[in-house]
Amino acid sequence: MLRAVHWIFVVALFGAPFRASGEQPCSAGSFAGTFDLIQSVIFERRGCTNDLCHGSARQGGLDLREGHSYDALVEAEARTVSGQKRVVPGRRDLSLLFTNLAAKTLPEQYRAPLRPMPPDPLPALSPSELELVRRWIEAGAPRAGTVPGTEDLIDACLPPPKPISIRPLEPPPPGKGVQLRMPAWTVAPHSEREVCFVTYYDLTEQVPERYRALRQFLGREGVTFRYWRNEVRQDPLSHHLIANLYLGSASPDDPIWGTFRCRGGERNGELCPPTDTHFCGSGICATDPQDAVGCIGFGPADSNTGINRAGFSGGQETATEYRLPPGVYAEIPIRGIIIWNSHAFNLTDEPGKLEAWLNFEFAEPEQQQSFAQPIFDGKDIFKMTEVPPYTTKEVCSHHELPKDARLFELSSHAHKRMKRWRTFEGRWACAGGPANGQACEPLGYDFASPDVCQGYPCLSWKRQRSGDCDEDGSVTIEELVGAVGLALAGTSSDPCADADFDDDERITVDEIVRSVQAALHGAPPPQPRDPAESLLYVSLLYNDPLVLRFDPPRRYSAATAAERTLTYCALYDNGFTNPTEVKRKSTAPRPLVPGLGGCLSATHCAAGRVGAPCSGSSTEQRHRSCDSEPGAGDGLCDACPLRGGVTTDDEMFVLMGIYYVPGVHEPILD
Repeated sequence: MLRAVHWIFVVALFGAPFRASGEQPCSAGSFAGTFDLIQSVIFERRGCTNDLCHGSARQGGLDLREGHSYDALVEAEARTVSGQKRVVPGRRDLSLLFTNLAAKTLPEQYRAPLRPMPPDPLPALSPSELELVRRWIEAGAPRAGTVPGTEDLIDACLPPPKPISIRPLEPPPPGKGVQLRMPAWTVAPHSEREVCFVTYYDLTEQVPERYRALRQFLGREGVTFRYWRNEVRQDPLSHHLIANLYLGSASPDDPIWGTFRCRGGERNGELCPPTDTHFCGSGICATDPQDAVGCIGFGPADSNTGINRAGFSGGQETATEYRLPPGVYAEIPIRGIIIWNSHAFNLTDEPGKLEAWLNFEFAEPEQQQSFAQPIFDGKDIFKMTEVPPYTTKEVCSHHELPKDARLFELSSHAHKRMKRWRTFEGRWACAGGPANGQACEPLGYDFASPDVCQGYPCLSWKRQRSGDCDEDGSVTIEELVGAVGLALAGTSSDPCADADFDDDERITVDEIVRSVQAALHGAPPPQPRDPAESLLYVSLLYNDPLVLRFDPPRRYSAATAAERTLTYCALYDNGFTNPTEVKRKSTAPRPLVPGLGGCLSATHCAAGRVGAPCSGSSTEQRHRSCDSEPGAGDGLCDACPLRGGVTTDDEMFVLMGIYYVPGVHEPILD
């Protein structure tokens, strides 16, 4: 069955509601900023500030009246639900305000800890109003300023957006964790930029002995510290942040890194020694940001960075959290060099600041049992190659998990013309034809996407468990004896997962009996998988991808690799459902990597005969070929194929996630 679907609003996919003819603009009024709009439209007009509710009565200790509401909400502990905050900047999933409101608007997707809001008999928020609250929280819950797009949701007038600075993340208490900071850099108005720069850190004085380990880490011996939780917060200009560990041979003061200066603080701009972590006071000693996609070509040759590298931390959203299951930990060196890879865009008229904070909470000794393994599968990162104007294309790929993997987090990464991401269990592939064995979409291709299998079926086969430990098609006496031994010992069924019929990680007497029957009468043959039952993950918003967490983790202990394979697919829409979103030569940014992305030549009409191919040898002839009728002069040859690339106007295709293998303490390198 479908195990999880990304929550979605019509307004998030298709924009603001249609404005009827004659309706006046700004019908909801004019406001100083997005929070002021929420104050009026949500809190006041919906009755939240009346005297019996969150007005003078301050039900639950919450005062939502103007002048009080912001401080009562943002980073404020909820009195009615222990351990929760009312609003966590960048984290709608941890914000009680959003959960309570969403539970009434979307009761099939959200559940309030106490009661949905507003309370009956007051009506639920509309999808547009709920989306207003979501966008405000995800943009960092700013006190002032305009969150882009929020004015259209409610048909309000707001000032032009300015860069928003998020509230800094408070560091963990001493002895419980540590914080690393990415120093601020500036993003110019109306620009997109991807940069790399370096800082040195030394946390020796902050990490108690019980959280340390002395061992080989990715080929380098040294002291590490172990953690179970990593929280990331950054200013909302970010497209992505990747924090890379440098484990090569260059020292921090090697000239190859460039010049180190204090960034921020009382000594801002001064030259600084990179290993003196106190020299800059409240600032940070760092090199100057340099343009470099994926940090390719940045620093020494052994930097081990690139566009298909995950780093040890980072995020795609304004705020994110990596919380590991019981017994699982991650670790990084207690001191070292961080190569920061920060990609941001600023659509406003003013320069914007981008700064980030990374918190790590230590893993207690009993938590240090299995190492968390990241998934960052970029082997087919540009598989969409070219999507012609006004068409769609869906591409798929396979990712094989190692034996005994426990998958506990699944996500995705793509850019703005990715309209749907789906991940399935099983190795779905074309059965026959010229594309035999290629990854395919099991639910079928829709819109204008070509059928990869060209009419042949897209199938995946699922084993019927029988006690066949090596999965060779027969159950032997040795396999029965081995399964009995596991049952008597009460240990994990991983060595013979095929005898664990209910997949509860233990082999029972009734399962042994079923294995004996298979030994006597033969193992049942594999059966075709059901695509709907195999669907694990759906995400519909590229800039707010679903981060799906499995509790308990999903186990993949089969001997057969196909049983441990995920098939992931993404649909790219180059102006098919909305012609105004077609990639255009006139607005395509210059490729950050020459030859990768951008628009070499417009191929179709963007005005006049919209969607028709352009013709002619000169620019003027090609524009004229797009005229709605001969001589009309309204033609424009400007629509381009969508290509893979590193700007948000180009595309990517990356599967992301985290898993562990019980008892494994080393990174598993693909």
